[in-house]
Amino acid sequence: MKKIILLLLLCPLISFSQKIKTKKDRVLIDEKEVAILKDQVRDQYELFDLNGVKQFTVEYKGMSEGQTIINQWLLVTSADGSQQTEIPYEVLINSLSPTKIVLHLLTVKYGLFDANGFNKQKIEAFFATKRESISDKSLKAKVEAVASKKDKQDKIARYKPFVKNDGTILFGGTAGTTIVGKAISSGYTAFGSNNTISIYDLDNVLVATANATGNANNDVNVTLFNDSKFTYQAEKRFGPDNTIFIKDLVGELVYRDITLGHQAKTYNRNLMNEKIKLAKDRSKNIYNVKGYAIDEKGVKYSGTLTAQFEKLDINQTGDTQVVDAIDNYGKNVSVKYLNEKGKERTITLSAKDNTTFYVINEDGTETRYQGMKVKGDAMKKLSNAMSLGFNNAYFYKTLYTSKDNTLLVDPVEEDRFVIRLKNKDVGQMIDKRNNDKLSTELAEYLSGCKKLAAEIKNGAFDLKNTENLINIVNEYNDCK
Repeated sequence: MKKIILLLLLCPLISFSQKIKTKKDRVLIDEKEVAILKDQVRDQYELFDLNGVKQFTVEYKGMSEGQTIINQWLLVTSADGSQQTEIPYEVLINSLSPTKIVLHLLTVKYGLFDANGFNKQKIEAFFATKRESISDKSLKAKVEAVASKKDKQDKIARYKPFVKNDGTILFGGTAGTTIVGKAISSGYTAFGSNNTISIYDLDNVLVATANATGNANNDVNVTLFNDSKFTYQAEKRFGPDNTIFIKDLVGELVYRDITLGHQAKTYNRNLMNEKIKLAKDRSKNIYNVKGYAIDEKGVKYSGTLTAQFEKLDINQTGDTQVVDAIDNYGKNVSVKYLNEKGKERTITLSAKDNTTFYVINEDGTETRYQGMKVKGDAMKKLSNAMSLGFNNAYFYKTLYTSKDNTLLVDPVEEDRFVIRLKNKDVGQMIDKRNNDKLSTELAEYLSGCKKLAAEIKNGAFDLKNTENLINIVNEYNDCK
């Protein structure tokens, strides 16, 4: 019990003004005798009033599994033995005396007696209060802990981890030949908090870093390669010879399904694949969707389409701009199709060749993308300036078409539009510049309709408004 008391003294303490102490068989509060105490039986206290009338009995109870304390409580029995109740064992004073701790708890928290002696009303109410059975709860917890411990031992036994003197980690016990990793131990510092073990796998990945805290529980804090953490109580303390300590550490890893070898590399690869998958789902890109494309000669290719309009934001930084490579995003579409002999083929078509492709949506509708060169905002992507094969041709998504004159939008930047006339080889970009600049350029592009061009040039239209752009296409069509 003394060991348990020392551990509990680490908990926050509550201070009270009254002072309880014992003198021979007497209990004193603030130097005044208030009760008679008999404690001939270990961890058991019988309390009597000053006339020798028994009031109740208190018995300390505790349950542990290995080094782990499951629970501590007090069993309180009425004077005639007809009533019993259990209360949590709580340390409310700074004392190494279990007797003082128990008496203080009964006095301060439950008020069973004070400087005036025993309080009969509170004692009756105390036994009349319904409480959960701490012993039943603790027993259930111990059964679960024992079962969990057996499961753990059985799982570790399947691998039989063993550590050689040079730190080599094997599975299969002392006669094992399956090397799965290596352990490197820091120099030993007595009572130090920086004693560590580093566990590497066969790919030289730092799988686990274990820090022996050196505290009373002999806790070891472990950080894994995937940044998850756990703490366990080591059976053996960190020391100059750590083969057993490391063996137990590897057992803790195995129990948590960390089996070294090439596992971390596989995990990281799978994690990266999942990040890429999620990044693809978040992007505006098209991957292996049903559709068809028509090249500059009118040849149609039906199958699955892939078109990348932006760089994948794998780490969710918010940055998808290409600044360190030649920009090919939004310039090509790949079609996987079957040729006339039923053989699978893949062809890549370019936006600069006026290619058109169509995505077939789940509801059967089609979304059209038109490849074209554009006028205006030649610096659409910063990396264009660094590309020797510079061209300002991209695929744009069709928003509206009438009489083959079309309003399109950038698949990524949805505030960047293009108007394309059927008799023009290039489209006119309507980008983020101010209306004055855009109006002048668009008026020139639509100069075939002088009245409309003049209105645009004079600022009659807000070119940031999609409805206005559709109206411009329609009015151009109606122009005579």
